[in-house]
Parts: sequence; structure tokens; C-alpha cells
Amino acid sequence: MNRTLFTLRAALILLTLLLTACGSSPPVRYFSLETADAPLPKTSASSTVVAFGPLRIPEYLDRKQMVTRGAGAEITVHEYSRWAEPMDESIHRIVASRLDNQLENVVVVAYPYLRAYHMEYRILGQVDRFDSDLAGQVVLQVQWSAIAEDTKPLIAPRRARYETRAANPGDPGDIAAAMSRALSEFSDDVARQLGDALAKTEANPDSNP
Repeated sequence: MNRTLFTLRAALILLTLLLTACGSSPPVRYFSLETADAPLPKTSASSTVVAFGPLRIPEYLDRKQMVTRGAGAEITVHEYSRWAEPMDESIHRIVASRLDNQLENVVVVAYPYLRAYHMEYRILGQVDRFDSDLAGQVVLQVQWSAIAEDTKPLIAPRRARYETRAANPGDPGDIAAAMSRALSEFSDDVARQLGDALAKTEANPDSNP
């Protein structure tokens, strides 16, 4: 009797372990968009203060999970591949940091910022698309403009599209790296155009931007 009871208990334990193994989920992996480390340029009390944001993002990106674009209009949400921070916070932080690194005598503050700050210019807009397809093609589509404190335009509204490719479309780390490169291209484009616009304004301060 004891031997039979022992065998039954052992069988139940083994069955429980098998069911637990079969029902276990893969581990959640976290990824982040990359920002290049660079020495900050010199600033002073007279530095121009620029606010970057808000840039609105579509709802399908406003989630913890990474998303990719499938055939047609299909969007795939990857439950076990997640962002280490909200997408909108990453975009604002990284772009503002790159602008701050590239522009001399300019301080760039990322949204959300304190209302107490005196912002001389603001960069506003929205992200229309920021994802990868099945082939690893990453597309960043964005609309943006820059306005002065008195709402006069500094840079007229414009649309931009940036494309990069993930080395391995099935690797979420490679997709995150490709998305980082697209965001860097956007940041560099904004820095160039903003630098040119500010230089023209300083050369002729009485003219409208």
C-alpha cells in the first residue's frame, strides 16, 4: 500500500512539473533606443533656450511592447520584447540630447519641461510612423516645425521620412538599433535646419523668421 501511494505521489509530482514546464512563458526582454555619447558644447547665460516637443505619437506605439508591421495593415505586438521606457519619452529625450550636443550656445530642453522655463523657441509636431516591417525595413515618418515665443514661424511645417534596415529582421535588438539610426538621422536633420535658422535670426534680428 505504501509503495503504491509513493508511486502515485511521484507520478503526480512529475505530471505537475511537466505541466509547469509546458505552460511557462519565455522571459521578457527589454530594449532601448540608443543615444550617442558626445561632449556637450559650451553654453552661457545668454544661450538660446529651445524646447523640443511635444511630438505626438500614434496610439499603436504608445505601449510597452515592441510592434512591427506585417502584411497589409497588420500590426504585430510582441508581448515578450518590450521597451525599457515609454516610446514618447525616448524620442523626446534622445532627440533633445542630440540637438543639445550639436548646437553651440543653445540649450535644448526635452518635453515634458517645467513651465517656469523661458523658452525662446519650440519644436512641435507629430510622428506618423515609427516601426519595422517583416524584412527589417524601419520607417520613421514625422511632421515638425519650429516657432518663436511669440508664435512666429522659425521653420515652416515640413514632412520628413527616414529609412534604415535591421541586420536581422527577427532580432528585436537589431530592430531597436535600426530605429535608433533613423531617429539619429532625424535629429541631425533638425539640428542642421535649426542651426541655420537661428544663425539667420541672429544676423538679422529685426526680420521675421
